[in-house]
Amino acid sequence: MCLSDKPTSNERIAAAIAHGGTWVAWFLAPLIVYAVERDRSSYVARQALQALLWSAFGTLVSVATCGLAIPIFMVFHVIAAVRALEGQDYEYPLVGDLARKLGR
Repeated sequence: MCLSDKPTSNERIAAAIAHGGTWVAWFLAPLIVYAVERDRSSYVARQALQALLWSAFGTLVSVATCGLAIPIFMVFHVIAAVRALEGQDYEYPLVGDLARKLGR
């Protein structure tokens, strides 16, 4: 998908599930979306991979802070889900560049 192309409705929903699904299935939601969509949509794959990496990073930080960081990480997932539903490209802090490199 080119940056000028808008994601389809299905792509927006899949990306939103990858981000928002972390509320129910922390790693599982973005992992499943990434596995299913990685060869179909670069937009969805990039968003799901970022959500997966952000969840992993959030787990490490939350362990170090005895869970205090969880709400902060979840806010980012909500923002990303809303942006995905709007068809916008969202990049998480710290893991966005890594996702871009891994997604090539």
